[in-house]
Amino acid sequence: MSEEQPSSPLASRIRALADYFVGTDLLRLRIERDAEEIELGRRRLHPDLVPPLPSDLAAHEVPPVKLDPIKADLVGIFHLSRPVPAAGDLLESDRELAYVEALGIRNPVRSRGAGRIVSILPPDGAAVEYGQVLFEIDRG
Repeated sequence: MSEEQPSSPLASRIRALADYFVGTDLLRLRIERDAEEIELGRRRLHPDLVPPLPSDLAAHEVPPVKLDPIKADLVGIFHLSRPVPAAGDLLESDRELAYVEALGIRNPVRSRGAGRIVSILPPDGAAVEYGQVLFEIDRG
């Protein structure tokens, strides 16, 4: 039985993003549409190993100006808040992005102001250490 090749513009774009994801240091790629969701995730790679962004996607990428790391204040289990933040999201003001659960208590992780989420480092449900970088926010 042969596998059917996607032919729609959306399927082609998803395939291009997935192919790019394989060769980057992206930690998470989530695609949501209607009631369906696809999510890919993995660890960080060294920046020198990241291939150049394909030209059709490069116009949408904005390089960070001033990165501000948001770190864990305590040891616990990392959970993303709702609505789930994603890399590239613009933050208009201070917002709860996630929480670290320790001893059954939710300890919020806030953006501490406006900016753009550049990366979300630990996956949802991961154990985190004190001082571990959870988010990178572009304040530029």
